[in-house]
Amino acid sequence: MRMSVRVNRPDKTIKHRRLKLALNTLATTRAVGRALGAALPERAIVLCKGQLGSGKTTLIKAVCQGLGIAPRMVISPTYTLVNVYPGRRSVYHVDLFRLETPEALLELDREDWINPAGMTLIEWPELAGPFLVGESPLEVRLDFVPAHAERRRMTLRGDRRIYGAVFAALEERKGNAEATQGR
Repeated sequence: MRMSVRVNRPDKTIKHRRLKLALNTLATTRAVGRALGAALPERAIVLCKGQLGSGKTTLIKAVCQGLGIAPRMVISPTYTLVNVYPGRRSVYHVDLFRLETPEALLELDREDWINPAGMTLIEWPELAGPFLVGESPLEVRLDFVPAHAERRRMTLRGDRRIYGAVFAALEERKGNAEATQGR
């Protein structure tokens, strides 16, 4: 029996917003993550992209801290696929690194990896795309800054109607960081 997966096509009616941030230190990454977590709407789906070692799990720890979850509880679910963190808003932390095809997700019930009552934070989300049709995830990309081992560039992209508070909170942080760096 051959299974097919529908490709997730972008919805042309969504008004996307993009924001780029410079994460020059680990402390900045953590502060931005906490602000991101505190501003996320209910049942947000965050797709955390980036190369191996770019800081996806570090960022997710800080996002969880912004949601009131102790960072020591947050570990990468590379081998378990999903970790569930209880808190004032529960979080599913998903890591799809070890999956080889999107069809592997068909073996799970959607509620096993997409939190129906809280946040879903997905590392290595590329295979999840076909299963997120009709959703409006926030895409977060972390990139290395050449010749600067500690620095990262963060790009966020999402529906401004859903993630407006996130963009506002991070714009405020960005302005504060630039003002501080300009002194």
